Amino acid sequence: MIIPLFPLPVCLLPQGYTQLRIFEARYKRLVAESLKSGSGFGLCMLADDKKTILPIGTLTQIIDFETLEDGLLGISVQGQQTFTINQISVESDGLKRADVSLIDTWPSDIMEPQNKQSNENTADREIDKKLSHTLKQILQQYPQHLAHYSDESFNDMSWVCQRWIEIIPLSSKEKYQCINSYDHQLAKSLLFDIIK
Repeated sequence: MIIPLFPLPVCLLPQGYTQLRIFEARYKRLVAESLKSGSGFGLCMLADDKKTILPIGTLTQIIDFETLEDGLLGISVQGQQTFTINQISVESDGLKRADVSLIDTWPSDIMEPQNKQSNENTADREIDKKLSHTLKQILQQYPQHLAHYSDESFNDMSWVCQRWIEIIPLSSKEKYQCINSYDHQLAKSLLFDIIK
């Protein structure tokens, strides 16, 4: 699968939502192409040096666009699925394209109701509830973002950890280590150490 790439010092993961300002000609072309084809583009996180593209990105769909007050193009995007980059080519205007392979997203981890929990996992679920509740409190300050997320999603710890990884101020290296895991457990451990 070959897709255009948008490298940025931001993190967007599957089911995540963010808004981008577009001003460079090559990225205006990327947006026009993505809207016309409906195939989306790859949002890739830059390493801490702000130059190197990390080898895992997220296939992203444009869900809305507008002209901003400053005259720039604004787009709203949603993450679809993560991928690994196999090879990158650069076009004459600097737009990068990559041959990518889609990879499995983290499996869901739904919090069970209180009465179904065993004693062994009660402490673990207290951590889950704290992470979920704190995330919701933070997102309530950004109603436009919160509107794109369902209440049920906050019961899925895999989803909760992905939203935390998007917003928490960690280094690209730390975020990449979490994203490169097969599930959310490394992210959850790291997050709990930070917010407890």
